[in-house]
Amino acid sequence: MKGNFWQGKRVLVTGHTGFKGSWLTLLLHGCGAQVFGYSDKVESGGLFDLASLASVCDHELGDINDENRLRLRVQRVRPDVVFHLAAQPLVSEGYKFPLLTLETNILGTARLLENFRSWDSQLAIVVISSDKCYKPQHDAKGFVESDPLGGFDPYSCSKAGCEMVVESYHASYFSKQPLIGLASARAGNVIGGGDYAANRIVPDTVAAILRDQPVALRNPTAVRPWQHVLDALYGYLLLAENLYRQPDAYSGPWNFGPATEDACSVGELVARCYAEMGLGFQSEKQQLGFNETQVLLLDSSKSRRELQWTPRWPLDVTIHKVLEWYVGVADNQDPKILTEKQIADYLANEGTLNASVG
Repeated sequence: MKGNFWQGKRVLVTGHTGFKGSWLTLLLHGCGAQVFGYSDKVESGGLFDLASLASVCDHELGDINDENRLRLRVQRVRPDVVFHLAAQPLVSEGYKFPLLTLETNILGTARLLENFRSWDSQLAIVVISSDKCYKPQHDAKGFVESDPLGGFDPYSCSKAGCEMVVESYHASYFSKQPLIGLASARAGNVIGGGDYAANRIVPDTVAAILRDQPVALRNPTAVRPWQHVLDALYGYLLLAENLYRQPDAYSGPWNFGPATEDACSVGELVARCYAEMGLGFQSEKQQLGFNETQVLLLDSSKSRRELQWTPRWPLDVTIHKVLEWYVGVADNQDPKILTEKQIADYLANEGTLNASVG
């Protein structure tokens, strides 16, 4: 990141109370930004709650599908940068609640973008999408940004639809406005401390380790692009910075995935977590109950080449950092301090953090 770009910037983060949104809120705060959040709820026992992150941002609760409330929030904030994370983020929940998933992830994105069609000042909008937006393929090559979109399950379909909304709004409206940049960011399977969502492999594994129980694996042979949440967020910040300065050059889709060697199966990831704790791997097979893509990899050559982004923490370091966080919280360490320390470690050579962080 360049100099003090984020110092004093007004940044609207939708979905700021979620796992990724909480890390992003604290990261932006540490870089000197004024963070304004808009999210539907605060999960009791989640990172936002545990780390008392309402104290580091202007915090407002509201539904992304509430057009009037969302419009008022945007008008009051007058952001320089928008990160759109508000979403229904789980494949399993997509099967249970397909209409809610489709409305939130597709129409919620459109409702947000509607607020900026007549915007009259410099603005960068980064819509946080997912690697699940791509149409499943039979070979194991990494997806590139130009690959076909699609999805066989409701969640993946919703992410493909979200991407189509972004492309449509850019082509129809924002490409004609030289002050506004609009991009989508497609990351892999992000992991990190503070994720307590149900049916996510790392929280389930940590809970099993701490209770000395076997972990239930739905799809142990599925290969995923695992990466630390900070690697993805750092990419988002680099993208937003460049998008703000050169909207035409940086609008469009961007992949942020780990190095090829860090993609591994669910079973291998869990085994490495157990090994990091000095334990023998314990697991039991669980009925999947729904279809998931077996191999999912990302090609991030564009981000590496044009943003000079590269993952900083390989998978072994990522696993160590993740378990360090959860074990620290289990030992009654302060979640906010643990998170700030890991952010400071990650950005050790950047020189962009406030003295209060790290």
